[in-house]
Amino acid sequence: MFNPPLETMENFGVIVICCDQDYALAKGVCASIRYFLGDVAIALLVDGDFSVQDAIDAYGVQVISRKTMKHEVLIQRSFGWGTTRMIAFWESPFEHFLIVDADVAIWGDVRRYAQFDQYDLIIDQPTAPYTEAMVQEFFFDLPRFESLFPHFQWRDRPFVCPAVIFGTRGIFPLEEYLEILDLNDQYPGMFKYGDMGFLNFMIFRAADEGRLRLGQRDIQYLVCDFPPAETAARFPVTAEGPQAQGEDAVVIHWAAEKPRITSTSLYAAPMNFFRRQFLQDATGKTGAMATMTLQLEDLQSRFWVYKNKARKKIKALLH
Repeated sequence: MFNPPLETMENFGVIVICCDQDYALAKGVCASIRYFLGDVAIALLVDGDFSVQDAIDAYGVQVISRKTMKHEVLIQRSFGWGTTRMIAFWESPFEHFLIVDADVAIWGDVRRYAQFDQYDLIIDQPTAPYTEAMVQEFFFDLPRFESLFPHFQWRDRPFVCPAVIFGTRGIFPLEEYLEILDLNDQYPGMFKYGDMGFLNFMIFRAADEGRLRLGQRDIQYLVCDFPPAETAARFPVTAEGPQAQGEDAVVIHWAAEKPRITSTSLYAAPMNFFRRQFLQDATGKTGAMATMTLQLEDLQSRFWVYKNKARKKIKALLH
């Protein structure tokens, strides 16, 4: 077991990234934080202009948004898929934080991994090494990347899906990040899958150069990598609620298909429980009324997805 010193937890909180398409799930994430981590501070990193007042009222969450941020360059250049996460490294209200996507659930007391007395960043530990083809698909356009960064050793690196990170505010120079954004503009597609490529590059390059202390732990469970029966056995939700077994502590991540109240093709019980818990805490709704409300939320989320896709297509046609 990892036990972080109490002094490293004095300025610690959990940051949940959300937009209009996934806010319905983000509320479930907040409920999972309250369920397993008690009154730990929560902040929502909000991409968009929509109300999160119910989360503020229910759990006292803080909000990081265009209206609250200090760095104008981040307001202008770091919102949207693949860049919003980076805002936390300069705008986090906490010196130390756990930042997660909206399609996750906290399971157990994951604060045991927050060893900030030893590390500046703690990221996931991959279960298997990446082949060259996988690095090319998920992280970098290797010919272009190698031409620009010939001294960076990308082979045999334990790269990760960055949906779950224990981080420290200010660990990266803002100028370094802006250079990465410039490269993204100059060479579209060189860094793959949003921040999957460039954030892994920034992390491991800084560790190589001694600019940060990097730790890796098994902190993320990717639902798409396991059979539903295995997932259900590890993360049981009983009549008494979610039951972490022993000292099990991890962040469950639905990285592919998203958990919905009507999901049948994947194990969604933890997220469904926490979404119901949020609704009860925020509005008092339970039972059939809660089910109806959550179904409407899912319809609204799908509407935002299709609306945003249509907007992008129209924008592309106009240009």
